[in-house]
Amino acid sequence: ELIESIIRALMFLAGILGNNWLAIRSLPGKKSGIRTNEVLFINLAVSNLITNYLVDLPDTIADFAGRWFLGETFCCVFRFSADLSETSSIFTTLFISVFWHQKLVGSLKRGGASVQLDSLCLVGCLLAGSWTVALVFSIPHVFFVTVEVTNGSHEDCIDWFPN
Repeated sequence: ELIESIIRALMFLAGILGNNWLAIRSLPGKKSGIRTNEVLFINLAVSNLITNYLVDLPDTIADFAGRWFLGETFCCVFRFSADLSETSSIFTTLFISVFWHQKLVGSLKRGGASVQLDSLCLVGCLLAGSWTVALVFSIPHVFFVTVEVTNGSHEDCIDWFPN
């Protein structure tokens, strides 16, 4: 278990460094406006940073402590954040894939013409919609989580859906 906790801590640190670097490098320069791919990469970094700070960090600390010690309220935040950030990250990765497919394949077919996802307005609407869907999917975690106590001392933050 110690090896698993150490590897998890190293992955957490790599995620923090990598996602902060991605967000900072994706910010537009002083003279240029923001582009679609930069918006998508910044959104992906934000989604992943939510996972890093509100999911991986508490889970890593709980691994080293050997039990969930952050209480039931943060258990709700933990589970909600996990679903919210993972769903948003999946949608953003999908949008990035579609954007680059349009850029690489569609642009070649049209002789270098702009593609549909070059529109910041369209990408903003897609991202707002994806965050809304992620939020709706994550809401049950506010109501259906509990801190499970086993063996009289071991605590774990789990989803609990009544029959």
